[in-house]
Amino acid sequence: MNLRESWLRVFFALAACSWMPHWSCHYYRLETGSSFVVGTWDFSSYDSVVALSIYSILIGANLVAVVRLQMRLPAAISSGLLHLAIGALHVYRLVFPFRFEVFGYTWSQQASLREAIIVIPFGVLCLWIARHK
Repeated sequence: MNLRESWLRVFFALAACSWMPHWSCHYYRLETGSSFVVGTWDFSSYDSVVALSIYSILIGANLVAVVRLQMRLPAAISSGLLHLAIGALHVYRLVFPFRFEVFGYTWSQQASLREAIIVIPFGVLCLWIARHK
């Protein structure tokens, strides 16, 4: 295995890990019955189960992409676009503040800034990997 292939495997393993905080957020809120609110959308238990399913698929796709070349393009594109969407939501919130509540606590503007700083570059990296895989 060459160095490039080794790094790609590490990248897809990290991409799988990148979805775990989002997955665990919905898992925890289901276990505790706590709130998750984005603007006017107060997530129901069903909404969180759907979110858990989507994040599980993303985690699984990236884990499979560690060893299956044919999964790399869809895993990288879907992870890239969804990280950019999450980042865009937080940037939008910085410009046009709206209610964002996690586990019954207000998500601060600074937390949205940190989230955007983390997920946007990672989303761009995912799309770059998809282009150059």
